[in-house]
This record gives sequence, C-alpha cells and structure tokens, in this order.
Amino acid sequence: MADEPEKKMSKHVCACGPLLMSVSANPLLDIISVLDDADSLTILKGLMKKEVRSPFPDGLYGMDSQRTNKALRRLLRAGLVNSHVDGLDHVYSIHVERFKELKSFVDGCVDNHAEKA
Repeated sequence: MADEPEKKMSKHVCACGPLLMSVSANPLLDIISVLDDADSLTILKGLMKKEVRSPFPDGLYGMDSQRTNKALRRLLRAGLVNSHVDGLDHVYSIHVERFKELKSFVDGCVDNHAEKA
C-alpha cells in the first residue's frame, strides 16, 4: 500500500478562537463601523447569495487573498459572520442573529413614531 500524503486543514480565517471576544458593549456601533468598509460589504453581499468554503488563495469576489482575509477578520470580530469546520475546511456564512439589532434600529428609523416636541 502506497503512503498517502497527509491531509492538512486548509489555511483560513478561523472563528473558533478568541476573535469574538472583541465584541463590545455597543454591538450596534460594532456593526455599523464594520459596514463602513467596502471590502466587508463585498463579502457580505457575496455571502447573502452563497456560503464560502476555505481555502481561497486567490481571494473572493474580485479581491486578493490579503484583502479578503482582512475583511473577513473584521466581520468575524464584529460577529457578523459564522464559521464552522467541515472536514479540512471552514465554511463561512452570515450570522443572521447579529443583524437583528441593526434591523430593529433601521426599522425604528424608517417607521419612526417619535413623540412630537
């Protein structure tokens, strides 16, 4: 029997470590500040259509791997993206629950019923 090469985990941005410890006491501010980044928005727009699986050595959505990883780390720190292990890869998707606070805020602005001064 021939020796098979050892399979290794793909290189990826991992959400399994201490990244989520940086979520602050003001989650709405965390979310809005991350959405102020064009690369983060590009990744979120892509993830709305389809989850992505690591590795992505050529990057995602027209961005190189360095820009992709930097934006993905920002999204993970803000808790806007989930990651789970599937075999040797990580699969990334939108963390829907984190966006509910933003939705509530935007809905309150759009459907404003503030008391008149």
